[in-house]
Amino acid sequence: MQRVLLLLALAGAALLGLLARLDAGPGLDSARPGDLDGLRLASWNLENWFDKYDDPYRRDEVTKPAYVNEARQKRCAAVLRELNADVVALQEVENRFLLQEFVDTHLSDMGYQVVLVEGNDSRGIDCALLSKLPIRAVTSYQHRQFPGADGMMQHFRRDLLRVSLGAPFDGDVYVVHLKSQFGDEEADIVREAESAEILRIFGENGLSNPDYRAVVIGDFNEVPELPTITQLIAGGLIDPMQGTKKYSYNQEPYLTRIDFALMTRALAGEVESADILDELGEHRLEACSDHYPLLVSF
Repeated sequence: MQRVLLLLALAGAALLGLLARLDAGPGLDSARPGDLDGLRLASWNLENWFDKYDDPYRRDEVTKPAYVNEARQKRCAAVLRELNADVVALQEVENRFLLQEFVDTHLSDMGYQVVLVEGNDSRGIDCALLSKLPIRAVTSYQHRQFPGADGMMQHFRRDLLRVSLGAPFDGDVYVVHLKSQFGDEEADIVREAESAEILRIFGENGLSNPDYRAVVIGDFNEVPELPTITQLIAGGLIDPMQGTKKYSYNQEPYLTRIDFALMTRALAGEVESADILDELGEHRLEACSDHYPLLVSF
């Protein structure tokens, strides 16, 4: 009888544990809220981060200089060390091999895993991510087709790179680099279609779930007041840097805010600070990139 009672007690405890996990929400296995304390999320467009080799399938040698030299790599590495972010979204990186070599050479002690999937850009610039957190899954939306306002079918001009991270983040980071301003109204149509598709993808992956932690972060190539951004805000994403007067693109005469970290409510509720870093100690940020980095602290 005692053995039967013991087995029943153990079964009851297991059932209570299962119910507690189910009550926490789908896919969640860590204490919430407040378990992101101290976590740092950054984003930076590294500006034409090309290697020195000619890729015959890409227009990768049209910029001047044609590749990122060692001096600029060291400057950028020093900034990333200073940021000491747990997760870093990157844009305009040519390939995984170059990024992995950069990390191995300059950031080998920081514990970063490298994520980069080759995207659609004709020059070969891709979205990427560095993470100290466990990586559960990686998804590229480069093949996704969707309509624009002109009725034409569109696709992400670079990619929308989704990286699902484990504890303590337990959510998704979508790295984005939307269509450039080149092309005027036609470019606006593409960029606004990309933005609308991001919102649809968020809806598919959990936007309606109040516990869903997700952020779309990177270079949106658009200012806050125009539809590329406003439709994402209207759709339920939150801009923790809303109202800032700082600009993220630092080259005259186009000093504008075009880099964002737009979040679900569950994630935005844990933000302690969010800022565009237009200065950082003694670092010459303008000598690193034509974009300033973003930093979100939880």
